[in-house]
Amino acid sequence: MKKQTVLKLSMVGLASVFVLSGCIQSKSCCSGTEVRTQHNQAASVVQPAQASKPELMKISGIGYGAESTFGAYTPGQRRLMAIRASKLDAYRALAEQLHGVKIDSNTSISTLTAKSDSFRARVNAVVRGARIVSVTPMADRNYETVLEVYVDKRFFEQTFIYSGSKATIQSPESVYQVSSY
Repeated sequence: MKKQTVLKLSMVGLASVFVLSGCIQSKSCCSGTEVRTQHNQAASVVQPAQASKPELMKISGIGYGAESTFGAYTPGQRRLMAIRASKLDAYRALAEQLHGVKIDSNTSISTLTAKSDSFRARVNAVVRGARIVSVTPMADRNYETVLEVYVDKRFFEQTFIYSGSKATIQSPESVYQVSSY
């Protein structure tokens, strides 16, 4: 009976030594000055991010839509489809301003004369937070829609490639420099 009690007490004592040894390992993890300086450093890192307020810019997009001449549509359907077309055109105009336009072009030249010249413009973007300012009926059953969205100025710095740091920009002479053999 005494052996079991001694064994249990020794196990409890050994476990408490392991638990308490973790607190004695280093003074820097538990000293108050280290904790305070780490907390102050973290607070100083957070403060500049909170201090910079976003500078909002208003970007507007204007779109136009014309009523269809298809005879099977009712006048109400024609009007609603023209309004929808003008809204989509306004979103396209807004997306072009926010994300840019990709232009693909091709020119064929024969006997130093342009034989054919073609190009295609594409926009692939997500526009969030835009609001409809107005939908205005115009002459000849056309409609105009105005959209607007507020964007932080930093959005353009992060979106477009050419706004990178000067360290990554190279002069054309250095890029196209031919090394001699």
